[in-house]
Amino acid sequence: MNTSDPKTHQRTVAASTRNILIAAVVSVVLLLSGYLWGHLQTRSQLSAQQMDHEQRIGAVQEQLEGAQADLTVAGNRNQLLMARIALHQTAADLDARNFGTANTRLQEAATALGKVDAALGGIDADKLATLRAAIATTSITVAADLQAQRNQVLDLAAQLDALARDPATR
Repeated sequence: MNTSDPKTHQRTVAASTRNILIAAVVSVVLLLSGYLWGHLQTRSQLSAQQMDHEQRIGAVQEQLEGAQADLTVAGNRNQLLMARIALHQTAADLDARNFGTANTRLQEAATALGKVDAALGGIDADKLATLRAAIATTSITVAADLQAQRNQVLDLAAQLDALARDPATR
C-alpha cells in the first residue's frame, strides 16, 4: 500500500494541478470573452453615436448654409433699400435747398447700388448698371426752379423701384 500511496498521491496532485490549470484557462477564456463582448458592445454603441452626431452635424451645416444664403440675399435687399432711401432723401434735400447734401445722397445711392449682386435678387444686371451709372452721373445744381431736378431724382427712384420689386410681383 505504501508503494501505491505515493503514486495515488502523485495522481491526485497531478489531477488537482490539471483541474486548476483547466479552471484557470476556462476563467481566462471566460474573462476574455466577456471583455471582447463588452468591447464590441461599446464599440457598436460608439459607432452608432458617431453616426448620429455626424448626421446632426450635417443637418446643422445645411441650416448654416441656408442661413448664410438668406443673410446674403437680405444684405443685397438692404443695399437696394439703402439706395432707394438715399434717392428719396435727395428729393427731400432738394426741397430744402440743400444742394451739397443732395449730391452726397446721390453718391450714397450709387455706392449702395454698386454693392448689389444682381444675380442674387433676380435683377437684370444691365439695367442695374445703367441705373447706377445714371445716378452716379446725375449732379444737382443750384437753380431757381428745382422741379426738373426733383422729377429726375424721382424718376431714378421709380426706375429703382421697378428694378427692385420682388420677382414674384414683377
